[in-house]
Amino acid sequence: MIHPAKQILLWLFFCLILTACSSVDPDVKRTRIDEFLNYQAQLNKFNGTVLIAQGDKILLTKGYGYRNVENNVPHDTSSVFQIYSITKTFTSTLIFKLIEQKKLSLTDPLNKFYPAFPNGDKITIEHLLTHTSGINDDSDPNAPPTEAYRVARFGSNTPHFAPGEGWSYCNGGYQLLGYIIQKVAGMSYEQAIRKNIFQPLGMSHSGFDYTALSRPEKSTAYRVFTNNNKQIAVLYDSAGPFSAGAIYATTGDLYKYYRSFRTHQIIGARSQEMAFAPSKTNDGYGYGWQLKKETMQPTVVSHSGGAAGFRSNFAMIPGEGICIIILNNHENANPEYLTGKILEILHDKPVELVPEVTLKPADLEKCEGAFYFTKPRQMMAYTSVVDGRLAIDVDGQGKMILVAKDANTFIQDEAHAELRFTKEAEGVYTALEVDQGVFQKMGGTRIESAWGIIGDATPKGWDEASPDLKLTEQKQPPGLWFIENVVLKKGEWKFRRDNSWNTNFGDNEPDKMLDANGRNIQVEGGVYDITLDLTDETKPRYTIIRKN
Repeated sequence: MIHPAKQILLWLFFCLILTACSSVDPDVKRTRIDEFLNYQAQLNKFNGTVLIAQGDKILLTKGYGYRNVENNVPHDTSSVFQIYSITKTFTSTLIFKLIEQKKLSLTDPLNKFYPAFPNGDKITIEHLLTHTSGINDDSDPNAPPTEAYRVARFGSNTPHFAPGEGWSYCNGGYQLLGYIIQKVAGMSYEQAIRKNIFQPLGMSHSGFDYTALSRPEKSTAYRVFTNNNKQIAVLYDSAGPFSAGAIYATTGDLYKYYRSFRTHQIIGARSQEMAFAPSKTNDGYGYGWQLKKETMQPTVVSHSGGAAGFRSNFAMIPGEGICIIILNNHENANPEYLTGKILEILHDKPVELVPEVTLKPADLEKCEGAFYFTKPRQMMAYTSVVDGRLAIDVDGQGKMILVAKDANTFIQDEAHAELRFTKEAEGVYTALEVDQGVFQKMGGTRIESAWGIIGDATPKGWDEASPDLKLTEQKQPPGLWFIENVVLKKGEWKFRRDNSWNTNFGDNEPDKMLDANGRNIQVEGGVYDITLDLTDETKPRYTIIRKN
């Protein structure tokens, strides 16, 4: 009989041999990744640049799609992108650098820098880094993005929870860290990042004020990106996101940043180990880094970035020398999903590209509509046709393209889901079955979708127990909804779809142009005709006409 210890050693040896024998040639991996990304680009689910390294060797660095569609400028490895929340990793790295220099401590309380901040003696640098401060960073979108305003506003808001007792993603916490860096470093946040990170690493293509950037490598940001409709996004001034999301970069510069974690050029091994460790209340987030750990797999250390016009992801497995950088200049992409699939290819797992069936318009029309689900929770799924393909929007999260397997079966790979439309009646399908394999199976029923209004200006008030005041859709043109002779009181109101806050519109300016999840609309008492114009879904607007 073999001793148990020797059995374990033999098993490990066998696994090593099996791994060595099954390892796929790098050229094959490169081809598979390239095919996968081209497939995603054809679906308008990716448009940007990637850099992928394994074993500290660059496997693929390439551009896909267009830097600027209007001028027919293709992407290449020099394309520059706004990276938004990936900025938080730079803020975290600089905080740890200052800790190594004995200028800061994780246990430093917030009131050391802002003596009047409520609960400031209990909120620490560590809490700000790990999103466990409880600070409520709600603010007025029209207020100046200044240190004075933010400190006063964050301090006056009701906290989400006691410091260290919960977890809530908080851009405001990272903005406070940026202000603290300025105080401790004796220079602006931008200067501190340049001096301590950009310049030592030679990140010469990275910076902050993207709106003012005039280099030809600058990528145009698109909020809508379909075959037939491309609309440029309105970008934020860099003072808005600040140390939570102001940096722009290239894949090449971010690879230099990745290499610094392999060589400990900016921060030491102990600081890096702490930065990559999970917080006390969230295993999926550390000290400025997102963490993904699956059974029998190494931890993926990453951070995504997404807001107006851009979706990006920066991921690494330091122990394997793996780095995946995905920069994308439209809002259709899911870079975390793309990262996961690329990792599967790097780990020699098969990634299937579903053969797509081209459907006739009449087949797609049968699948269009609104479907109501009660399990595992109440939710709405809206299907529509985009670029000759079916798309789905779940609870207002945005339209995602589906790949057709046949006339009534579709794949949404990002959700590991197969969708099957069933029970045809009067030329449409009345039921939708969703199969997510081991995750769950659920069924939805077609309903008549409608828009309504809610608010204390309406007879129903903000009461959730009764239906919203329903609008009627005109037959032609579709997308024009109205309600006439509605009596409103002085107060506030909003538009909602299907009595749910998942899809609602307000008016931030106000300018009669609607904003998703926007501010309540103010109104004086009277009798009104109200029209909701969704004939162009990318530019929702409304009219409200007083009749007395």
